[in-house]
Amino acid sequence: MAWYEEQEVFKENAVKIVMETFNKEEIMSEWIVKQCLHDEYKQHNSFGSYRGFYTFILPSVLKVARRKNEIAKRKLALQTLRRAIPLKVWMNSILYRPPTLKQQTTTTTTQKSSQKSLRYEKVKANFEEQKNKNIKTNNKS
Repeated sequence: MAWYEEQEVFKENAVKIVMETFNKEEIMSEWIVKQCLHDEYKQHNSFGSYRGFYTFILPSVLKVARRKNEIAKRKLALQTLRRAIPLKVWMNSILYRPPTLKQQTTTTTTQKSSQKSLRYEKVKANFEEQKNKNIKTNNKS
């Protein structure tokens, strides 16, 4: 038997091997790799020999680590967007601004079109409904 079939892979070596396997373009967090390796170690109670590690464990760890890294990136991006005040102002402007007339000039004619917001009509209708309810209750008293 060769040495790679007999020698066991230890956790420190496993982390180093996995981190070196990722491309330079792939930014992988070491804590994700350690977490994936810890889960794999708990499952098998060992990483096995180098041959078994490279054949069976490394591909599964890489797959899970890439997925977890993608989820972590998306969570970070979502947190950044939630904190972005200019984005909130812009979204509210698009959703709730009153309709405006917009002139579209073509080569032959000038047309006026109404530029509507996405939720303005619903909000306005709800406001009018609440206003009418309040007026009716005030008139009854």
